[in-house]
Amino acid sequence: MGWSYADWLGPFYPPGITSRQFLGHYARVFDCVEIDSTFYGTPPEASVRSWARAVPPGFRFCPKVPRSITHDARLTHVDADLCAFVERMLLLEDRLGPILIQMPPGFTRTDLPALQAFLPLLRPFRAQQVRFAIEFRHPSLLCPEVTALLQEEEIARVAADYAGMPRRFALTAPFAYVRLIGRHGAFEHHRHLQSDQTLRLQQWCRALQDHRARYQEAFVFCNNDYEGYSPATCNRLRSLLGLPVVERVPEAQGTLF
Repeated sequence: MGWSYADWLGPFYPPGITSRQFLGHYARVFDCVEIDSTFYGTPPEASVRSWARAVPPGFRFCPKVPRSITHDARLTHVDADLCAFVERMLLLEDRLGPILIQMPPGFTRTDLPALQAFLPLLRPFRAQQVRFAIEFRHPSLLCPEVTALLQEEEIARVAADYAGMPRRFALTAPFAYVRLIGRHGAFEHHRHLQSDQTLRLQQWCRALQDHRARYQEAFVFCNNDYEGYSPATCNRLRSLLGLPVVERVPEAQGTLF
């Protein structure tokens, strides 16, 4: 969930590099990342193009929809802003992964009409092969009616490990999207593992493996507040899934970007 963390300099990023070089180094170890900064506004064209240039083919960015759409407008009267944001993200071209729509905790079952009116706005972008995932932070929306609505639109419902929310894995699209969030502000620093969530990681791995025949790809992201240091959490998850693990960027490849 992002790559610009000063605490990772040393434990993950080679000493001596600048923050502008972080993304290129990150992409040597992991093949996908959420763009958290887009939550605060649509980025300039130059920034988006520079992100795409910094990573190799096959890498995917999953940008988060701006909070002006999800939290301020609560999905209503957002046609122009949504179009402007998605069009900007399309500059990532083949490096664009699913776009994340993160709803606030106050968006509940009573807001279902707004959700029903919003989802059809995504259809023109889906026709361009743009994928979307939506995360709810109120339990009332983890219901059969919303699940059916998302299945009809092929929008992935995020499976989140988040304080105050039940952990539910339900496929509503041809891909899975999992966010291991934890409790915000749980750790003062993020330079090493400070909590052991092995049991939960094993549970998520079982869910991913049990449903493997039903999805084409799985996008799984870990927050620093889940175990204290998300690169290690990501690698622990990869190990449990039988995927290759690279602990950090090799020193000899440290300054290409």
